[in-house]
Amino acid sequence: MPTTVRERQARLLADSRSAEARARLAQAVSRAEFLLRLSRTVSAIQNPQRALEALVALLLDEMVDVAQVVVRAGSWQLICGAVTGQDPTCSAQRSPEDAPLGLDDVLRRGMYEEVVLPPAGRARRTALERLLEADLVDEVDQLRAEELAILPLTARGRTFGLLVLGRSPGYTFSGSHSFLTDLADRVAVGVDATLVVAESRHVANVLRASLAPVDPPVVAGLDLATYYRVAHQSEALGGDFLDVHGPDDDLLLLCGDVAGKGVEAAVHAKRIRNATRTASVVDRSPGAILRLVNRVLVAEASRFDEGLATAVCARLRPGDGGLDVDIANAGHPHALVIRSDGAVETVPTWGVALALLEESEYPETSARLRAGDTLMLYSDGVTHARGADGLFGDKRLLDHLSHLGGLPAQAIVESVAVAVSEHVGDRQHDDIAILAARYRPVTS
Repeated sequence: MPTTVRERQARLLADSRSAEARARLAQAVSRAEFLLRLSRTVSAIQNPQRALEALVALLLDEMVDVAQVVVRAGSWQLICGAVTGQDPTCSAQRSPEDAPLGLDDVLRRGMYEEVVLPPAGRARRTALERLLEADLVDEVDQLRAEELAILPLTARGRTFGLLVLGRSPGYTFSGSHSFLTDLADRVAVGVDATLVVAESRHVANVLRASLAPVDPPVVAGLDLATYYRVAHQSEALGGDFLDVHGPDDDLLLLCGDVAGKGVEAAVHAKRIRNATRTASVVDRSPGAILRLVNRVLVAEASRFDEGLATAVCARLRPGDGGLDVDIANAGHPHALVIRSDGAVETVPTWGVALALLEESEYPETSARLRAGDTLMLYSDGVTHARGADGLFGDKRLLDHLSHLGGLPAQAIVESVAVAVSEHVGDRQHDDIAILAARYRPVTS
């Protein structure tokens, strides 16, 4: 027959100091098994809120009648608690000032304490309100608990939380100090590890969101579309980058590729995008922008290959009867113009890769888009994609684009992406980035 909650509590928290050796050994075994189960429960859950809910549920099921855990993490605090017969409820609060006032004092002291509660009246309510979340005060008052054990949660030399435990009338924590201290240590290590993982994931998510390519803006007179695919899907970030910024009548397009892959490459790509935007405030000429960005990268690189990158920058401005395009290139594949009739033209521009030579110059080449023409920038992940019959290559790309004249920008980038994907199959590939801008004059 399974043991009852009361029997399990008695076994774990009974004062066995005067008991015979066999009883003390049995209790020691029960306590060790419980602490192991508790450690595994807390450590197995990487979401802090669910970990605290599981912790409170286990404590109520096998050890106490009241359980509340408070955890401080930066400017946030998590409070989770319940009494026997309830499901644990958690709340996240922005400011620790919202916590019961008495908990701050215990946190500062960082010591195990047992608080004897007044039997009734306002003094009892005040004591409960200083230690328990508001939602728990009534339940614990009605339970008639006589004392609360306050256990600090300390890990890596800091007290970051508290565990508050209570029992039914007539039951205390006498003789369980050592066991409860061990319990708090196990909980602290497990919860601290969960918080570290959660914080790391939060930082990674924020970093990923800040580094990930964004959708192109809506620009009057232009149909813009992008495609981005990383080399390793598990990393979600890569070293190719795209950017579109500036006023509608003086727009800058950027496509580039940094050395490396994954998060490190994405961070460097973000730096180049930011440097390009900053440089464009000083001078909007593509050649001048790449020259300024190159000087920044050379100055900041601590080793020869750290800042190595290629990029092509295009400036689009309305002109007489079309859209004037000025392009500068830093070791990147040439920009292409897909005419509305299907003719494909290469815009030849030359310049050394970024971060190689401090005084590099980036001459500009001009082109003009007429209605229905498309400017396409892309990374070498397109032409260097390797399939069963070799690289995708420049010729295959030009042949494919010759059938796409006049199509919307989105259709062009998707068609190229599908063609490259079919060519590669399930083979490894480099990061791929494509940016298409189709001129669509605004009619009055």
